[in-house]
Amino acid sequence: MDDQNVRRFRKQIKMLRRRLGRELLPAEGLTRTGLQVLAVICRAEGLTPHDVGNELRMASSNVAAALRTLESRGLVRRVRSLQDRRRVNLVATEAGSDLVAGFRNERDTWLGRAIAAKLSEEECAVLLLAGALMERLAGFDSTED
Repeated sequence: MDDQNVRRFRKQIKMLRRRLGRELLPAEGLTRTGLQVLAVICRAEGLTPHDVGNELRMASSNVAAALRTLESRGLVRRVRSLQDRRRVNLVATEAGSDLVAGFRNERDTWLGRAIAAKLSEEECAVLLLAGALMERLAGFDSTED
């Protein structure tokens, strides 16, 4: 694939990602950053605040601010590690997990409606194949060559 097509493809992915982001209705008192932090914690419990910052490429001060809000709303708990009492692990509460599941469901519902309205059966099959190809691309590690 030439550079021009790579740029076009990247822009297309970005457009869909932005559109999916607009489908996230804000939770009262919770910023998009807060929701992103909560989603990462739900995906992989036991992370440290540092791990969350690395995953989201976010400054530690932004992660700390989001965690304060999430804790005050009862969506996240900090738990001391049994192996290293200095380490704090993050755990989503049931309310936090439910909130993220609701957001994901809303986004998936929009995407399902958009696919049904805009794509033919053949295009749906191509889209599934493209998804598998994008998964493979996401797993690429240039250091393995």
